[in-house]
Amino acid sequence: MKNSVKIAVCGLSTALSVVLMFVCGFFYSLTYVAPLVLGFLMLMICKTFGAKSAFCVYFASAFLSLILVSQKESAVIYTLFFGYYPIIKQYLDKVKPKFLSAILKLLIFNACIALTEIICVYILGIPFFDDGVFSVSMIVMFAVLMNIVFIFYEIALKYFKIVYERKFEKRIIKMFK
Repeated sequence: MKNSVKIAVCGLSTALSVVLMFVCGFFYSLTYVAPLVLGFLMLMICKTFGAKSAFCVYFASAFLSLILVSQKESAVIYTLFFGYYPIIKQYLDKVKPKFLSAILKLLIFNACIALTEIICVYILGIPFFDDGVFSVSMIVMFAVLMNIVFIFYEIALKYFKIVYERKFEKRIIKMFK
């Protein structure tokens, strides 16, 4: 595949990522959904064009999102986890035994989510809850629910990759030749 095609597709993917992140400012419910969805886009780019191209899209879209997007929590969570995780997932899946791989993925996820919330609360001034009151039970419930979301996200990435490889990748490569 020509480098000009890779650059063009990666540029369009970056623009799509920033636009979707920008839409998060209008709909608060997309704060965590948009970075998840963009993870699937990153998986497609990584699978079709390679990890190097995917990292270029990630760095460009993360940088532009942090500057341009009004919903900073969404931009931070994309930058700290959901933007690069689908790219490094292929390397984390190779860790043996599988139990150690799962533990490593959960540790990375929880560290990134904790760092995201710390940055949002203490640096950006975004309250953890609307009323600004911290409750240990609510923080624990948030952590448990986020881990459940991550487990479903991990499963969805696995099956999305299989469907993408079998149904769409050949068509996309053929289209860009």
